[in-house]
Amino acid sequence: MATRARRGILALALTAFAVGGPLVTAAAAGSRSAERVSFVAELDGQPLGLSSSGDPIILDPDRNSTLALVLRNPSDGDLTVRQVQIRGKAFGVTLMAYDVTINAQVPARDEVTVDVPVEFVDLGDQATGLLPATIRLLDPERRQLNALDFIVDVRGSPTSLMAMFTIVVAAATGSSVATIWLGILRRKLPPSRFRRGVRIGITGAGIGVTLTLVLSLMLLVPPKGSVWMPLLLVPTLGGFVLGYLSPGPLALEDEEGEVLEDWMRETVAH
Repeated sequence: MATRARRGILALALTAFAVGGPLVTAAAAGSRSAERVSFVAELDGQPLGLSSSGDPIILDPDRNSTLALVLRNPSDGDLTVRQVQIRGKAFGVTLMAYDVTINAQVPARDEVTVDVPVEFVDLGDQATGLLPATIRLLDPERRQLNALDFIVDVRGSPTSLMAMFTIVVAAATGSSVATIWLGILRRKLPPSRFRRGVRIGITGAGIGVTLTLVLSLMLLVPPKGSVWMPLLLVPTLGGFVLGYLSPGPLALEDEEGEVLEDWMRETVAH
């Protein structure tokens, strides 16, 4: 029992580290970034700073787009914006990546306008639906000058990797739920409380992932950290607790007081 308890604590600790680590890293990176250039960005006339889940930036991977940047330098020295980076992620996995070198010279107390051609090659085959995205400006030493978060509506293919992954996860989760439900009715769940908890907890994680992806595909909520983390953690931990507390198989003891396995019960004479 002590070994199982230690395993449970270790599993929860690893989960907390996996979820909390990216948050700590992001916070540290944000504290190190020096926002020395302010900017306004538009993609095909759509202001990135005004985007939201209800009014995302429409992104059609099948057409060439133009990113218009207005760069303002409030400092007393000239600055160079060497590179523009655009990243779109779901569950911490990068699905959209675009880098372009612009080498824009921004004089002190002045502003410049730069038009950047954008081609999101193969994005339509990778993702569809809402995605959280970030645009970053880097200096020649690749230090972040400023960044802006926005929401995009990727008009990708119905057979994109993200859509197919949603279907596979939903099917596997549904099958797992049905199997667990039958196991509960027949009292066929594993005899170990920890194993029952892990089994139902994994199914809970599948429910959280499926719900997050479906909300994104339905253009309701993007899969950003503040959305998918609670949707993943709550059903996972809830499933583990339910599995741990759920009734195991009916006990049948032999003459020595040992619990017989399910396959042996049918051989026991009544």
